[in-house]
Amino acid sequence: MRSTRKVLWAFFFAMPFLILNAGNALAISDDYTPEVTARVARISHISGDVQIKRADQSDWERAAQNLPIVEGDEIATDKGARLEIQFSSESYLRLSENAYLKITTLRDEGVAVSLPNGSLSVRILTFDKTRSYFEIDAPQTTVSVEKSGMYRVDAGGKNDSEVRVSVTDSGQARVYSENSGFTLKNGRSATVQIGGNYAGEWETSDAAKYADDFDSWALQRDAIIAKRLENAHYDKYYDRDFYGAEDLNEYGEWIYTRKHGYVWRPYRDSVARYADWSPYRYGQWRWIPPYGWTWVNDEPWGWATYHHGRWVWDDGGWYWAPYSQYRGRRSWWRPALVFISYIGSSICWYPLPYGYDYYNYNSYYYNDRRRYNTTIVNNTTVIVNPTPAPTPAVAAGTILSPGKINPRLLAPPSTLIPAAGVVTVDASAFGTGKSNFRIAPVNLAKKVLAETPSEIVKPPMLPTFKDLNGNVSKEILAANPRNTRAATQIKTGAIERTSGVSMGENLRRERILGNRPPIEKTAPRTETNGGLESAPPIRNTGAVKRQPRVESSPSSGETPIRQSPENIDLRNTNRIRPSGGNNNNNENESQPVRKPRIRSDEQGIAPPVYNPPPQPEGRIERQQPQPPRRERQEEPVRQEPPRQEPRVEAPTRIEPPRQEPVRQEPPPRQDSPAEKPAAPTNEIKGKPEKDG
Repeated sequence: MRSTRKVLWAFFFAMPFLILNAGNALAISDDYTPEVTARVARISHISGDVQIKRADQSDWERAAQNLPIVEGDEIATDKGARLEIQFSSESYLRLSENAYLKITTLRDEGVAVSLPNGSLSVRILTFDKTRSYFEIDAPQTTVSVEKSGMYRVDAGGKNDSEVRVSVTDSGQARVYSENSGFTLKNGRSATVQIGGNYAGEWETSDAAKYADDFDSWALQRDAIIAKRLENAHYDKYYDRDFYGAEDLNEYGEWIYTRKHGYVWRPYRDSVARYADWSPYRYGQWRWIPPYGWTWVNDEPWGWATYHHGRWVWDDGGWYWAPYSQYRGRRSWWRPALVFISYIGSSICWYPLPYGYDYYNYNSYYYNDRRRYNTTIVNNTTVIVNPTPAPTPAVAAGTILSPGKINPRLLAPPSTLIPAAGVVTVDASAFGTGKSNFRIAPVNLAKKVLAETPSEIVKPPMLPTFKDLNGNVSKEILAANPRNTRAATQIKTGAIERTSGVSMGENLRRERILGNRPPIEKTAPRTETNGGLESAPPIRNTGAVKRQPRVESSPSSGETPIRQSPENIDLRNTNRIRPSGGNNNNNENESQPVRKPRIRSDEQGIAPPVYNPPPQPEGRIERQQPQPPRRERQEEPVRQEPPRQEPRVEAPTRIEPPRQEPVRQEPPPRQDSPAEKPAAPTNEIKGKPEKDG
């Protein structure tokens, strides 16, 4: 009895801890969707002068390694420049020199880009057109990707009258012009005319004949990426949302820790070039709409480490954990994972600790947009309800929101972040460049670390990019943009594109199918009847289902449709007259056409063929001409009484020569008149004797 009471008392005292742990588990499993979820790509390789213009800005900026790319951005490359954009771990786009590109659509549903000038190459490792799309708009041309492979599009210059599309590495695409569409398969290149009398026509050839240095460079980049992906740890240490994490293996190693699990540690030589290196110190703050201020690192490996997970200080060194203590269902991309504070005339920041939820230092910018009760999702405006009132104060240990617990349960930042991890810059220089970042003095660092991120109600008012009034260093702002191709209005795409919508299916129905349903392909099926194969079904013809023609009625005043020839009896148009007798035309016209009667002795036997009688010796053999049928009516001796059922003779039947009254025999011939009537009866085989 006492043991039972002890168990009950132990369970009673342990219940709060069990509830707290259960709440923490719920906090870990609950998913949290941020205010802005716009998809982001990155510049994974850059060489030469490349400039970029954001959707809500008029100034051109200089592109940089690991610079985020969002929907609406415009990119221009100068002479000798090359650029690579990574959309995911399975899709890459490369730009040649003197090229101009606009990111028309960049969403989870698909990607669409516009190329008025220059050349691009797209590498897609895996692709499912039923789940996403990838489309390229060139001058008056649209290319819709159908399979994984490599695709190249050459838009040329503003005075060129053709666009060339090439497909290699097992790819396949549909190419649409303003008035046509076709499928381009692997190893083929198509030249589409976009001007002149032959606009819309195309000509295909071998894609290998157009290979150049740009293709060679793209293949070199493919080899580098393939090696990195082979050594990557997707679905082991991090999930597929961490695209760009394949760069980490070259610059660091994975180790296991008891506090944070598997973490990544950079090699010493990877950070040796940076004096007193620490996270979020070497880089620049760039304004990226719709996110706001975004950290762009200088380290070539830092894309994944500065936009996912947490940097933790442990055992005298910095480590990167792919996830925070409270992990959601999806790893959302963040502009930066830092805590920012405004103290005096300085702006300070440090890496967000492992146990703290995301700190939205751009919330003032979001709140400024929220005054109109709107929020930007995927770069589109959606009406939402006003922000609800804050939750009243709760007791310690109570779950505040998914991924958040009472800050009293968290360790203060001063015990998690060293003073050397705090970076500062003058408030007037924030966002203008990257040369003034420094480690905060010790007294300033202690003040910053004394603040708990979860207790901060209002983040600092950071200036926007427009507030800088152009006071930006040349490292960011392009003072004199040399690329003026953006001002040239060149229409791209086969039809006008709507952002966020795939045009491929609409173009297929309009350009190829003519807005008619396609013929449904059915698998061939062999039907058997008693073990014997039946006749194969009739094959469908045409690419689309053709609508039946509506016949007009004679009452409508239109000419009626003629009857099908298969319903007309051809015997009425070419009847065979009976031999001899009078032609009773009136009787034949009033009576229906009857099938010729075949005598019993001629059933199943071919019509008789006339064989000429043997000629006697000394008789001159000559071919008898066939008499015209009209002369039969003038023979008085061959008139036969009309029969009730006239007999139709074979068309090849020939009358004997004795029936020709006008024929003159040669003088040597002296045939008896009595022998002539008997000649046809004895010499023509199978001919019965006639009555009368």
